[in-house]
Amino acid sequence: MLKAYLKYRKARVNAHGIHSPFVFEFYNEIIKKHKAGIDPDIEALRTALLKSKKKIRFDELGAGSKKENQAERAVSSIAKHAATNSKFGGLLARLCHFYNVDKVLEVGASLGIGTAYLAKHTNEIVTLEGCSEVLELAKENFKTLGYNQIETRLGEFTKSLAELKQENKIFDLIYIDGNHQLEPTLAYFEFAMNNSHDDTFIILDDIYWSPEMEMAWEKIKADERINVSIDLFRLGIVCKRPTQRKQDFVVKF
Repeated sequence: MLKAYLKYRKARVNAHGIHSPFVFEFYNEIIKKHKAGIDPDIEALRTALLKSKKKIRFDELGAGSKKENQAERAVSSIAKHAATNSKFGGLLARLCHFYNVDKVLEVGASLGIGTAYLAKHTNEIVTLEGCSEVLELAKENFKTLGYNQIETRLGEFTKSLAELKQENKIFDLIYIDGNHQLEPTLAYFEFAMNNSHDDTFIILDDIYWSPEMEMAWEKIKADERINVSIDLFRLGIVCKRPTQRKQDFVVKF
């Protein structure tokens, strides 16, 4: 990952290197305002989770954790290693607010910190989670924060997405943060392409987490149906935007 990060640092640009009105706007309104959108209630909940002494049974359905692989995990460890951090949580909240995102799909709820940031300015969220005890904690967290617009679905992601496909749901933002293997990630992306409109934001977490994720990111950027990609190292964002010429951006964040 260090090699990938050094490559990112060398390639990244700020506003002066962006020659796309859409991405220039995105940089100024979403990237540059890096402190806006960070929610004190969500961060207080994060602090409580980091201090938690509770342990839960963890059913690992994807590529696993680089930090631990035990069947039983501490909630504090999950909060430390798997929860969306405040920097990127604020980014998700700003994006939803500025672009009037209404309907969201999240693949991988974890403890619900990222979900909560997505919920700040949106009316409808469907979030998928494969581990029952993790999802129960996430649901408790949503209740604590007062978010009632979040629909949770438990199960293996491919099965959950197949059920959603039958419902013909179209989303304004799809956040993929689960499994972290090549073929499943590409399958989730294909679902996203078929259940989105031309301006939907498709966001992939941990795009440099492993060689498989790097490969998935390269394949997704190269897809002829995608015209805009934004590489923030931790996150990759792609959009169809068929009226634009195809461009890839590596942006400082």
